[in-house]
Amino acid sequence: MTRFLRLLCVPFLCTAVGLCQSQQLTAPSCPTVAGARPVSITPAKRPTDEQIKATAEAAAADPSVMVAAEPIGNFGVARYRLADYAECTGGGCYWADLDAQTKRAEAVLDRALAAAKPGEKLAMVLDIDETSLSGFCEFRREDYGFLLAQFNRWVVSPEASMPIPGTLQLYQKARAAGVEVFFITGRWEEQREATAKNLELAGYKGWKGLALRTGPQKKMTTVDYKSEERKKIVDAGYRIVLNMGDQWSDLNGEPRGEISVKLPNPFYYLP
Repeated sequence: MTRFLRLLCVPFLCTAVGLCQSQQLTAPSCPTVAGARPVSITPAKRPTDEQIKATAEAAAADPSVMVAAEPIGNFGVARYRLADYAECTGGGCYWADLDAQTKRAEAVLDRALAAAKPGEKLAMVLDIDETSLSGFCEFRREDYGFLLAQFNRWVVSPEASMPIPGTLQLYQKARAAGVEVFFITGRWEEQREATAKNLELAGYKGWKGLALRTGPQKKMTTVDYKSEERKKIVDAGYRIVLNMGDQWSDLNGEPRGEISVKLPNPFYYLP
């Protein structure tokens, strides 16, 4: 009987927790760009951490080898692990983790809708890069180096309209329920036209506001800038029931969202 119950529980747990192989999300396919360099320094077949350690230990054991002090981890090795995570070929999967967090955000939205009073103005705030739109294909093309000049050229191209599926689903659910959505991004005002176009191409239609850095905001910290923009929303009479971003600087500062949802971002850090 116990064995039967265990067998019965396995598929249930697999479905509930989202660990089934059939349910596992994978990285999207990226278009081939004409003229892009064909050779990557991040190989498809990457050495494991154990193999890298074994190579170093074997060399260090040779008395004819002078070993250097290396107090900082090797960036190339870190990039291998980043590629494994982003492409879902190692022990974890970035896309599955994104999906798990956006599902948690949906549950937050459901609770807010259920508790809302008649006539309340509810709002949801979303960051754009690595929250609503994904730069994965550009990062992969850059060997996960996050080259800002290349990234800024890329964000104004139509290729930058790849949505993060869970966020798009959350957005559509919010809009269908009458929740107004405000995008607050660290992009500059000069990128507004391309940003708005790419959001619409990705399926984000009918938002209430789109804030980009302009004037003195370009010199402000991310926390101060985004706090200032959220205050405008609150001052307009809205309750920010949910704020979602991939950086702590998307979420910190006052006024805050009633619930903040932090998405994973292994690619870059913005204080």
